[in-house]
Amino acid sequence: MSQFAPFAMALRLSGVTLKQLELDAALKHLTSRYEAEDAEESFYAQVDIPVNNPVRALLELAERSGPAIAAMLEDRRIGKAVLDLAFDYPDHGEAMSARLPAHVAAAIAGLGIDIEVSVYLTDVEEDDED
Repeated sequence: MSQFAPFAMALRLSGVTLKQLELDAALKHLTSRYEAEDAEESFYAQVDIPVNNPVRALLELAERSGPAIAAMLEDRRIGKAVLDLAFDYPDHGEAMSARLPAHVAAAIAGLGIDIEVSVYLTDVEEDDED
């Protein structure tokens, strides 16, 4: 049975038209990244989410920031919201799977936040440098 244990989680917001302090206050979270995009007065922001208890952290994000995110998506103060869940690819595996509990997926997706799964080969041997 697969287990939900990402090594990193981030809420990525693009097309943000708010200033960073306004966004932080609306989200009730501090952004870890906030930078200009190509479009004028449009910003990219990221909120890092703790992974020590990922289910609880995502449910807290939905409860704490969800209504504000949904409202900002609706009135276009945010263009797009994506939750990125990052997983390690198994060292000697040929495949990997992870199960996101349905109640967590519903809590996040119900707010208009897309869910993206990223898989990384994190233990790569550095033989090319020898």
